[in-house]
Amino acid sequence: MLYSKTRTFVNYIASCYIFVIPILLKMSEINGERVLKELRQGLLNGEFGEAGSSFLTVRELCARFCVAHNTGFRVISKLRDEGLLEKVGRAYKVAGPEQGKPGNASLSNEKAPVLIGFLATCLESPYFAKLATYAEDFAHSVGASLVIASSNYDFETEKERLNMFCSHGVSGILVCPWASTPEQEAFYSTLPVPCVMLGRNLKSVEYDAVLVDNYRAGREVARHLVESGAGDFAYVGQSGKPSDSRLDGFRAGLLEAEYAIPKKNIFLMEYANSGECNFMMYNLLLRKRRRRLGVFCYHDLFALRLLNLCHSLNIKVPEEVALVGFDDLPIASECWPPLTSVSYPVKEMAQLAFEALYSRIRLGVSDKGFTRFLDTKLIIRQTTKILVH
Repeated sequence: MLYSKTRTFVNYIASCYIFVIPILLKMSEINGERVLKELRQGLLNGEFGEAGSSFLTVRELCARFCVAHNTGFRVISKLRDEGLLEKVGRAYKVAGPEQGKPGNASLSNEKAPVLIGFLATCLESPYFAKLATYAEDFAHSVGASLVIASSNYDFETEKERLNMFCSHGVSGILVCPWASTPEQEAFYSTLPVPCVMLGRNLKSVEYDAVLVDNYRAGREVARHLVESGAGDFAYVGQSGKPSDSRLDGFRAGLLEAEYAIPKKNIFLMEYANSGECNFMMYNLLLRKRRRRLGVFCYHDLFALRLLNLCHSLNIKVPEEVALVGFDDLPIASECWPPLTSVSYPVKEMAQLAFEALYSRIRLGVSDKGFTRFLDTKLIIRQTTKILVH
C-alpha cells in the first residue's frame, strides 16, 4: 500500500516536470530574446561607451536582467557573433569599426550571421511600428538580426543613424527615407552596404524600393468624395515634404471631375505639434461654406484629430464634412463614425523589401535597383457614406 502511494506520488512529480520544464525553457528563450534586443540597441546607441570599452561580464548581465547563466552566456555569444562585441583575454569589449565593417562577416558563408538595420521615420506611428515588426519577423525567419532606429522626421538624425548602422557592421539597411534635396540624397551613394527603400524612393540615387501607389490612391479618393456629394475640397498633409504624390493624385482626380482644390485649402502641418494642428484644422472648419466639404488627410492620425475637432464644434460628419484618411490603422474602424481610409498590404511591403535586401546580401546581386508599386484599396465607411434610415 505504501509502495503504491509512493509510486503514485513519484509519477505525479515526474508528470509535473514534463509539463513545467518546456514552459520554463520557453520563458528562458523569450527572456533571452528580450535581453539580446535591448543590449544590441544599447550598443548601437553608444550606451556602453566607445570601441574598446569594457562590457558587462556574464555574471553582471545575469544579475542586471535576472536571467539564468546559460541565457546570459548565449546573449553575449550572439552579440559577439554579430560583431558588436570582441573578446580580449577573458573580458568582452565594445567592438570597433574594424570588427563591425560591412563585409567582414563573410557573406560567402551561408551560415555567417547577418545583421540588418531598419530605419523608420517615426516609431511612434502605428504604421512604422507595424512595418518594423513585420521586418523583424522576416529577419528572424532566416536567422538574421534586425536593429531598429528612427530618424524622427529629421535628415541629420537620419544620416547619423545610418552611419551608426554601418560602423557597427550591418550587412544591409531597410530605410524609410526622409532625405529630400539632391545634396541629402547624394549621401546615400556613400553608404558601403546595400539599401532598400520603403514607402518612398530617391530621385538622384538608384536603390530598390517598395512603394504604395499614392498617386492612384489620391485620384480614387477624389472620385469617391465627388460621388459622395462634396462640393468643396481640402487636403491635410505632412509639412517638410518637397513633393506629395497623394496630393498630386487628389488634385488630378478632382480636375477630371471638373473641380479644383484652392491653395488656401491645402494645409501642411507637423502632427507632433498638436497646437499647430488644431489651430490650422480649426481655421479650415471655420472657413467651411454651406456646401459639403470633402477632406483628404495624409494619414489616419490627421483624420482622427480632425474628426474629434468636428465633434467638439458640433459639425456633423459626414453630412457637413466628408473625411478620408490613409493607412487604414486599426483605430479607423473603431472610432465614431468609422473612418473611410486607404488600405494597402503593409506585410507584403515589408516582405518584398526584406527579400530584395537579403538577396543582395547573400547572393551579391549588384544590378540596377527596381521599384515595385503596391496597389491600394479604398475602405469606405461612415465618415463619407450617409446612412439611409
